Amino acid sequence: MISGNRKHSQAALGRPLVRCVDERTVNAMRKLVATAIVISTRFAAADSEPVLAKATDIGITAGVGEEQIGKASQGTLAANARASETDLTATSSSTASAESNVELRSGSDGTDVAANVAGKLDAHYLGLPERPVLGLYANAALGSRPSLDARRDVGRAAYASSGAGFEIGPAIRHANAINGIFYFKIGGSLEAQEDAKRATYTFDVDLYYHCRLRADGPAACLHVLDIQALGVSGGSQAVVSDIYFARWTGLDLGIAYGELGIGVISDTGQLGIQDSNGKELGTVTTQDLPLINVGAYDAAIATMVGPIEVNTRAKRSGYVSLDGDMSIEDRASLTAALPLADKAKLSASAFVARTRWWTSKTDPGQRADTGGGELALDMSLYDFDVHASTGVARSFYAVLDGSTPDAPALGFRSAVDIKHAIKNWVPH
Repeated sequence: MISGNRKHSQAALGRPLVRCVDERTVNAMRKLVATAIVISTRFAAADSEPVLAKATDIGITAGVGEEQIGKASQGTLAANARASETDLTATSSSTASAESNVELRSGSDGTDVAANVAGKLDAHYLGLPERPVLGLYANAALGSRPSLDARRDVGRAAYASSGAGFEIGPAIRHANAINGIFYFKIGGSLEAQEDAKRATYTFDVDLYYHCRLRADGPAACLHVLDIQALGVSGGSQAVVSDIYFARWTGLDLGIAYGELGIGVISDTGQLGIQDSNGKELGTVTTQDLPLINVGAYDAAIATMVGPIEVNTRAKRSGYVSLDGDMSIEDRASLTAALPLADKAKLSASAFVARTRWWTSKTDPGQRADTGGGELALDMSLYDFDVHASTGVARSFYAVLDGSTPDAPALGFRSAVDIKHAIKNWVPH
């Protein structure tokens, strides 16, 4: 299924982080998660607003599909389970969720397995889910297949990963206005691919944001100095940051809502990890890449054209692969959804992208163009939700399981998923 990929990065503001994957790194991640749990407990205890309603959602999905990359094809069987519970107050909501899925893939090269498990706990003001007051998450994956429009990354062989993190956004709400200072999201993960072991560090900081809530549309927000950075260590170290000086979301354009961000992409920063006593454990910084600083942009429009809901976005983003390669991607995407009946919807999506990447200081850089599209049909039949999709793309989708990421390949994917959900809404 075509889906947008956004990686959280951290822009180092000159504070240093970790040189290799070792016991100190693991302990630091454990302390990070433990700190988040303590904060969440205190937050829950401090929340004195009465719960007005609880919403429970339990879903089980089974699916079949077919994939082809170049001349190789394989069939897939997938199963997914998800459960969540949301508590609603007059001004905020808190959600606890857990999700797992397993996929069997069988082709001429044999059968392999992919699996994921994830858990999340977050709390946010109603109408502002993208800036949680508090959030915690953990996930683990084994050989997961990238999306059809996947950007260039290091998934060249079967791999395993696990990660955790938390996000906190101190904010004050007055009527329909929310002011937040120093929102930040910190996370880390460990990856193993064949004989390589690496660590990934993410950091997302929003120095200041102001949002005005709307009852009939998305919140209108101004974000000042929104910094997202990603660092890797264990092999060749690298840090790549997307730094937005200003970013507007929920702009009311009359017949549409828009977003706009202006900033720079840089690999000249550092990331730092400290223990619970404030002692710095080490640094991650760019080692073997050319020093690059280029402009960044992010613009989007969502509108209705008659009965058709249209969403389009153009974005330049920078990121670092697990092997320490730096990439800059210019991507444009378009999605259109048309309701066919009371319980049916037809949607189409497409993307085009140009990727430039560097593997070392002496590398003059390489470039590749990718693109593709997908059609999907969603409908409800009795107590079941059916999702059928088919798509084709020339992309880095073929990166996983042995192919080189330097040459995009033509990939095809089709799938049918059937979901049965149990939903319960209980006012208090």
